[in-house]
Amino acid sequence: MNKRTAFAKKTEIKQQINQLIMTMFIPMVLIIAVLLFMLISINRQYTSALQNANTAAEFNSEFKETIDQEMYNHVIMPRSENSVAELPMDELDNAVSVLHKLEETTTLRDNRWRIQSMINMCENLRTYMIEIAKSDRYDDRMELLDRNIRGETGLTILIETYMHDFIDDEVRELARLKDEINRQMVLIILCSIAGVLVLTILTLLYSVRLSRRITQPIGALVKKAKQLGDGEFSVAPVETDSPELQTLDKGFDEMAGRINALIEKQIKDEKYLHWAELELLQAQINPHFLYNTLDSILILAESNRNEEVVNMVTNLSVFFRNSLSKGADVISLQAERDQVKSYLEIQQIRYSDILQYEIDIDPSLMQYMVPKLILQPLVENALYHGTKNKRALGLIRIEGRDMGKNMLLKVKDNGAGMSPEQLQALQSGVYNDRHTGLGLVNVHKRIKLYCGDEYGLTFESNQGEGTTVSILIPKKETLDHERNGLK
Repeated sequence: MNKRTAFAKKTEIKQQINQLIMTMFIPMVLIIAVLLFMLISINRQYTSALQNANTAAEFNSEFKETIDQEMYNHVIMPRSENSVAELPMDELDNAVSVLHKLEETTTLRDNRWRIQSMINMCENLRTYMIEIAKSDRYDDRMELLDRNIRGETGLTILIETYMHDFIDDEVRELARLKDEINRQMVLIILCSIAGVLVLTILTLLYSVRLSRRITQPIGALVKKAKQLGDGEFSVAPVETDSPELQTLDKGFDEMAGRINALIEKQIKDEKYLHWAELELLQAQINPHFLYNTLDSILILAESNRNEEVVNMVTNLSVFFRNSLSKGADVISLQAERDQVKSYLEIQQIRYSDILQYEIDIDPSLMQYMVPKLILQPLVENALYHGTKNKRALGLIRIEGRDMGKNMLLKVKDNGAGMSPEQLQALQSGVYNDRHTGLGLVNVHKRIKLYCGDEYGLTFESNQGEGTTVSILIPKKETLDHERNGLK
């Protein structure tokens, strides 16, 4: 069992596709990740060097000219108590700040030395500027300016020279980094092309193998589906080692079996429905009931019992009107109640010495639909096989109760009842579709056909005490036997 399970796992389509994806993408992703990391690292150095060069060029073009000009203006101005405060220290502070930033970002050792030297020069420059500010004589100030600050040996030109050297080194570093980036790009492209070629070849080989293992069984399944569509339900299993396709093939076989069983059941149900509809037609116009009723009307008319004649004819009209129902197979519970009441009224006139009846149906159930003629056969059975056999005054009671999504109708009589053996025989005849001659099979089957297998008749009886027949039926405002697969 473990070996079979392990083999199944190895041959699962999903796992094979995942392996194909992993084999194809993971090496490529790793190669690209390493190369991109190298490229990003070089690019950061290049960006830093470029930024340093730009900053240094801006610093170099403005610093000497600004300091020289502002210090000259300061020298020629009259002295005051705020001469030191009037020095251009802001420009010097900004320059020192820029130099510190360049010191942090440059990656060249010589340039870091140059930056440190320029910072020291700026501090010396600060000292000379203060010395000039404190000097009272114009000639002394001018001499200090030319000798220490703006002259050929002054600090500003020396700082400018150092900055030129700094920029030259950064530009050379930029050129080197650019060449390195180009080499990295070429390496990435070559490695990517080589990796793609190798992975493509491996993927093609693996895909061809995987495709054969999938497409051949799928083709067999397509052929099998066409055969099933043509009504060939006995088809050989498809040979495949894929668990998914084996499951699919098994599902085809199970579906074919169910379809075949459903077709056989539908044919059987349609035959029974045709039989039930014919029997229903016979029940709608029962010659025996009609003859007896007309004989009773004749006898009543000869006896000048005109009021009873009118009642019997009226009820007979209502009975047949509801029985025919303009050809409808289902009617409202209200119409079914009126139909069975008219039947009981007629029978009560005929059997006034032995028949009483009561109808107690919840009014809220009257709008729901029921198959036609489900109560009258039960009442007729109660009268002829219950009350008449008792040979005494009997009571037939019809009840209807709300059961939530269903309703429960009962036909009770206090007639002769049945022994357990008789009750068992009746139930067996009704439930096993054996005609009992009492119309009960017809009612039970029609309820199931229209409402579903969970609905139908149940029986209770005690000998000498009477019988109760219960009908469980859904509360629906429409009923159609086509819902149960019958056409």
